[in-house]
Amino acid sequence: MRTAHLKAALFILSALSLVGSGCSKDSSNPTYAPAPAPAPAAPNTVSMTGMVFSPATITVPVGTTVTWKNNDGIAHTSTSDTGVWDTGNMAAGASTTTTFNTAGTFPYRCTYHATMGMKGTVIVQ
Repeated sequence: MRTAHLKAALFILSALSLVGSGCSKDSSNPTYAPAPAPAPAAPNTVSMTGMVFSPATITVPVGTTVTWKNNDGIAHTSTSDTGVWDTGNMAAGASTTTTFNTAGTFPYRCTYHATMGMKGTVIVQ
């Protein structure tokens, strides 16, 4: 009986060591795979994340369409300080675009969070 218990214990330990071998965070372990890097933002996209526009300043050629993507859990806007565009309310997860056909520097803000510093600039060349 003792031999059967010993064999069962060895089997369990062997199985556990196999399961644990793929979970090691040791980068020298060939089975270790670090988390993939986040996907880069799409070109000409401004992300609304953490109550900021990112990038805060974007430079694009005339005729470019810029996408605003709300990655926050709350609503935001992208509203030109001079009335050139206003996306209106953008719910969490929403996106919208604006095409810039005129060269210039266009400051903008989130109408809800501008006082908290949520501001940006589009530079069209």
